[in-house]
Amino acid sequence: MDLPLEILVEILSRLPARAVFRCKCVCKTWLEILSDPQFVALHFAVARARPGLVVDFEDKIDHHDLDQVSLVKFDLKRLSESTDANIVLDGSVNGLLCLRDTKYEHETVYVCNPITREYVRLPDPEGVVRYHSIVTYGFGVSRVAGEYKVVRVCHDQVLDPISQSCIRIPRSECQVYTLGTRSWRTINENMLNFAYGGRCRSVGLFFNGNVHWLIQDLNEDTHELISCFDLEKEAFRPFPSPFPGRQGLLVSLGVLQDRLCLCDNTSFLEINIWVMKEYGVEKSWTREFVIGKMTELIGPTLEVVYPLKIFKDGVITLLWGDFFMMYCCNKSSFGQEVDMEQSRGPNRIEALLHVSSLFSLKKIGLENVNSF
Repeated sequence: MDLPLEILVEILSRLPARAVFRCKCVCKTWLEILSDPQFVALHFAVARARPGLVVDFEDKIDHHDLDQVSLVKFDLKRLSESTDANIVLDGSVNGLLCLRDTKYEHETVYVCNPITREYVRLPDPEGVVRYHSIVTYGFGVSRVAGEYKVVRVCHDQVLDPISQSCIRIPRSECQVYTLGTRSWRTINENMLNFAYGGRCRSVGLFFNGNVHWLIQDLNEDTHELISCFDLEKEAFRPFPSPFPGRQGLLVSLGVLQDRLCLCDNTSFLEINIWVMKEYGVEKSWTREFVIGKMTELIGPTLEVVYPLKIFKDGVITLLWGDFFMMYCCNKSSFGQEVDMEQSRGPNRIEALLHVSSLFSLKKIGLENVNSF
């Protein structure tokens, strides 16, 4: 207690978020320091320099750089009252998670902080979703106003009877929910003939104030690959891809080293990661990583690979579909599987880049905040 206040704050700001909560129980002085909004903001700024992963899986991960100390475990199904809920991860922003029950019968969206154990359930969006409809979400915060928003894109589709691929979209709509407003708003945008989703469960990727989706352009004259939604202006705009005009690719979007990237698993022998070195500039797309596939993965595949994180030692962590995690050394460019104490299989694992924070949902003006 003889340490100067500024030194004490510097030390505490470097602790994992879960440890900070334990430190609140040390004494009243520490409780007051750690509850101060300025400390919360400082702690998050420090944590952003070392982002981790939020993973939905059954047991623990064994890897030298996946920190078990800061790992936070919680049962996603505890948020839902439905016994058959299927909760998935739909976004991570400033320590907050967007979660969704994907069941058509009771589609529900939640925003929670797994550190503070707070969550809110969003009002049900209008419109009934049935098969063959496609629904995808994005979660982010606007650049200027700092408003947290959930974006919902829904469209009907007409499928080819033989290939089962989408050939026409008779209805499409976009809805936006700003946290704290208690209502969804419909955005009047012309999105017909843009198919969101495809071979994988499409989730909007938040980066640089925008939410990005991979799309299939059904127009004959244009072949866009990436759709971008500006959260400040609440408007869609086309976005350049490294290979415009090509369709049928096994690709996913991600963020590596604070740059937008696109991971391509179309090749039989390797995984290619393209990085946009200057955001929004088409010519800045560069194929920066080429990862040789493990022997058992060589050949044709239908799985999309998701880039997650580059660690200090040059290891890149990837998610192969929803089956298992893998990593490769940037020097050797050869993939290996992450050792996880669970069996492989579809729908076994989800993962997102995540920075833990102490932000309270109550402090940002949300009502009806629950705890789990």
